Amino acid sequence: MGLLKLVIVDDEPILLKGLIDTYDWKSMGFEVAGSAQSGEQAIQVIQEVKPHVVLTDIRMKQITGLMVMEEIQKTDLECLFIVLSAYRDFDYAQQACDLGAFAYLLKPIEDEKLQETMKSAYQSCMERMEHEAKYESWEQLLVKDRNSFLQVVVQKYVQNRIPQEKIEEVFRMLGDVPGNDERFITVCVDIDLAYKITNPLDYEASRFALIRRLEEVIGGRFFFWRTEGGGEESAFIIRTAKKDAVRTLKEMLEHVKKDEKSPVVAAISKPYKMIAGIQRSFAEAQRLFGMASISGASAFTVSEEVSPAEDPAPDMNGRADMDSLIAGAVRRNSKKELKEAFIQLIYSLPDDEEQQCKYLHRVMLRTEFMLQDTYGLTENMKEKFRNYYYNLENLNAAKAVDVCYRILCDAVEAREKEAAEDETGYFREYISEAVAYIQEHLQEEDLSIVSVAAHIYLNPVYFGRVFKNTFHMTFKKYLMEKRMEKARELLESGSGSIGDICDAVGIHNPSYFSHLFKQYTGKLPSEYRKEYET
Repeated sequence: MGLLKLVIVDDEPILLKGLIDTYDWKSMGFEVAGSAQSGEQAIQVIQEVKPHVVLTDIRMKQITGLMVMEEIQKTDLECLFIVLSAYRDFDYAQQACDLGAFAYLLKPIEDEKLQETMKSAYQSCMERMEHEAKYESWEQLLVKDRNSFLQVVVQKYVQNRIPQEKIEEVFRMLGDVPGNDERFITVCVDIDLAYKITNPLDYEASRFALIRRLEEVIGGRFFFWRTEGGGEESAFIIRTAKKDAVRTLKEMLEHVKKDEKSPVVAAISKPYKMIAGIQRSFAEAQRLFGMASISGASAFTVSEEVSPAEDPAPDMNGRADMDSLIAGAVRRNSKKELKEAFIQLIYSLPDDEEQQCKYLHRVMLRTEFMLQDTYGLTENMKEKFRNYYYNLENLNAAKAVDVCYRILCDAVEAREKEAAEDETGYFREYISEAVAYIQEHLQEEDLSIVSVAAHIYLNPVYFGRVFKNTFHMTFKKYLMEKRMEKARELLESGSGSIGDICDAVGIHNPSYFSHLFKQYTGKLPSEYRKEYET
C-alpha cells in the first residue's frame, strides 16, 4: 500500500518548517499532505485533506491543539492525533489522553521516540483500515452465506466483541429485525465435568455425540445459532415466536438425557424479546449452567425453577465464588490466600455430608483443570490428584477438606519451584498479580498502567507489552472493559445509585461514565437498569 497522509500543525513557522523538512517521513510510511500555522487553519486543512495522522502542537494561540481534536471528533473523520508540547504538563497530557490522543511527545523530539511513535501509528492505521475493509465486505458475505454470517455475528455479540449497534445494523441490512412476538432463549449444555476424570477416553466422543443429537432434535422444531458458552459448554440460542418454547425445550432435553449413557448438565434461560434479548438470555443461561454444574452429574436447571421461595442463588453463587478464590490463590502461589479461602469454604458447605464431599470433589476438578490448562502439572502432582479421586469414597467430609488443602498447598509449592526455574512462568505470575490488583482497585480513578506496573515492580513499557501479548488488547481497553462489566453487574443487581456505581468503577464524572457506558453497551445506564427492573 502507498504512503499514509500526515498533517503537521504548529503556530511557530520556523518550527513547522523544521518538522516538515527535517525528518524522513516516507521511511516511516507517511507523506506530508498538509500543514497549518493555527488551530483554525488546522481544522480546515484536516477536513479537506482527511489525513490518517495529525501531528499537532498542543499550545497554540486562540484555538489550541486540544480544541482542534474536539472539533474533529464532532465530524465523521477518523484520524490519529499525536500531540507535541515543550512542557511536561500533566494536565495537558491527561486532557489529550481523555480526548483519545494516540501519543504525547515532548519537544525537542527525540528521533528514536518519533520513529517508534510514527511506526506504531502507521500500524494502528493499517489495522483500522483492514478492519473497515472487512466490514465493507459484510454485504457481499451476506449474499453468499447469510446463515453462516449471522452465526459469526451473533457469537461475537454475546462475547462482547461487537456492540449492539453493529448487530442491529446487520439485522436491518438483512430485513430481518425480530418482531414483537419473537423471543430469544438460550440453552447451555455439556457432559458433566466429572466424567472427564472417570471416563477420559469416552469424554470427547460423548460430547460430540451429544451436540450432534441436540442439533438434530432442536433444529427439527426451532431455528437456532450454536456457539460456545463461558467455558467449554455449547450454547444454543433459539429464536422463536412459540409461547410454550421453554417447556418444549425442557422436554426435549429430558428425552436426550435419558437416551445418553453419559451424564448431561443443562440450563435453559427465560425468553427475552428484541435483539438485546440475545445477550440477556445467553448471560442468564450461563449463570444457570454454572449453578447446575456445581450440583453435579445430570443436573438440569430451568430459569422458572429458580424461584424466590427456593432462593438457591446466593448459596450457589457463594460457592462459585469459593471456587474462584481457591483457584485464584493457587494461581498466585499464595498459601495465605489459599488458607483464608478454605476457611470461608468450610463455612459455606451444605449441611449434608454427601453434598459436602461432592462439592469438594468439584473444587478439586476445577482447580486441576485450571492448572493443567494454564501451567501444566508434574507427574507427581497428577498422581496426588488421581489418588484423591480414587480414595474419595473412603473419606469423610472433614478428612476430604484436609486432604484437598494439603494437595493444593503442594501444588503451590511445586509451582513456586517451577517459577524460579522458568522465566516465562515467572512473568505469568506477574500478570496474574496485576489482574488481581486491577480487580481489587477498579474504584480508584487514578488506576493506570504505571500504578499497576509499580505494584508488581515491572517497567511500565515492558509490562504494557507483556500485558498486550497475554490478553491481545491494550491495558487501557482491558481496564475499561473491566469497569464497564462491573457497572453492568451493579446495574443489573440494582445496587446503588448511578453516582454510587460511578464511584465503584473509578469514573467519578457521571456524564463521562454515561458516555462510556453507552459506547460499550449501546444504552445509557438508566436505560440499561430499566431493562432489568422490568
